[in-house]
Amino acid sequence: MDNRFRVFRKPIQELINLTEIIRKTLDNIYFTMIKRVLLIWILSHSVYGQRVIGYYPQWIQGSFGPDEINYSVITHVLHAFAWPDGEGNIITYSDMLDPEINSTVHEHGASILLSFGGWGNSDGFPGMVSSTETRQNFINGLLDIFDAYGYDGIDLDWEFPSTTTETNDLTLLVEELRSAFDASGQDYLITMAVGPSNWTGQHFDYEALTANIDWYSMMGYDFHGSWSSHAGHNGPLYSSPPGDPDGSVHTGINYLVNSRNIPSEKLNLGVPFYGKQFNTGEINGSFSGDVLDIRYSDVLSLIDAGWEYHWDDVAKCPYLQNNDHDVLVTFDDPQSIQEKSQYAIERELGGMMIWALGYDVSGNSQDLVESIGQHFLHNYTAPYSLLPDNVVLYDNFPNPFNPMTVIRYALPEDDLVNIIIYNTMGREVKTLINGQRTAGYHSLQWNASNDAGAPISAGIYLYMIRTGDFVQTKKMVLLK
Repeated sequence: MDNRFRVFRKPIQELINLTEIIRKTLDNIYFTMIKRVLLIWILSHSVYGQRVIGYYPQWIQGSFGPDEINYSVITHVLHAFAWPDGEGNIITYSDMLDPEINSTVHEHGASILLSFGGWGNSDGFPGMVSSTETRQNFINGLLDIFDAYGYDGIDLDWEFPSTTTETNDLTLLVEELRSAFDASGQDYLITMAVGPSNWTGQHFDYEALTANIDWYSMMGYDFHGSWSSHAGHNGPLYSSPPGDPDGSVHTGINYLVNSRNIPSEKLNLGVPFYGKQFNTGEINGSFSGDVLDIRYSDVLSLIDAGWEYHWDDVAKCPYLQNNDHDVLVTFDDPQSIQEKSQYAIERELGGMMIWALGYDVSGNSQDLVESIGQHFLHNYTAPYSLLPDNVVLYDNFPNPFNPMTVIRYALPEDDLVNIIIYNTMGREVKTLINGQRTAGYHSLQWNASNDAGAPISAGIYLYMIRTGDFVQTKKMVLLK
């Protein structure tokens, strides 16, 4: 697995503090050496501020293949869903597990985790976690699946523990998972989807869980629905109207970080690629009948059909009204995703999570994924103390490679960057970057194609970075 996507399990701030202590006791030469070592370690073991997780549900596999995932943005794929029964046996959809899915994800440099539970698939959790024997049965079966299919970890989406006994049993399960993973010699991940309020979170012992959880993903959606007293936004960044007791992304992050003490770097902000359709004439008004989930790709069809677009500048989210003003759809679009991306950066969150991959596909575009890529992943600037002193071009990984490799580089300040692939005859093969980039650490993928999009032959290739007066070239080998 590409170590770019490993999660550093202790807060990076601790490393920053450590370097400050060292700086005060050593001269500048030794401090510079130590800082460089720490920076290299951080780069290879974490994706602080650059983690983008996407749930990949079984029911979309037939229409949206794993090769269609935008791996220039997605770092981790959560394959959804499997679930346990009360005896600890693992159940999946009959056509869900496929080694080709996992291979495709890995070939593109990303990781894939098996997600358990989800709404409607969580009934087996209480029985499974209730005894040492049933937990061990579950863990043994899980490791067998990991070995057979090549998963990189487990995502737990239990919706939701509801008793003190279940709270304690879940903590035991996570502890035993971590022990089993450590004993296996594999660096498997343990992640968890969590709700944005005490109603969903009161039976999670976050203080005990966090030592063994690599990250949490807050489900920043379903704030309103059929259970609500009014037709509100599905995923409002801020409460609209102000003080709405149904909450918002902002109140959810505050609850998890400030009240439950989850480190911000271990928390991902979940965004919905779907909306809610209400039978009502106005936002925050009363509604009647069923509330429907509607994918973003279908929302675009409504916009094309002439539905009225409105922007709620309090919630930082849009909504649509039909021409008769008796049906309303709340949803997220590229603008609201930009607002949430900027919020995640400002709150120094560890990443963003998507429910669900494939829900924003329209023709050849994935507008919401691309918005995350532009405004979160590629707009993230490392904290000042982590910025490099000079331009750095790193060795590509893997090398040799087939069919994809990752090229990383670092900038001490914002600058124009040009990265080009050449063959050994000096002929240009592919321009990867030609534009302005922000200070910090960056990575990009190359799929062994030329500027025309055609695959190229095996052999030795050179990649060159030019920024300002700095020019550097490195060698890589493409296998076939």
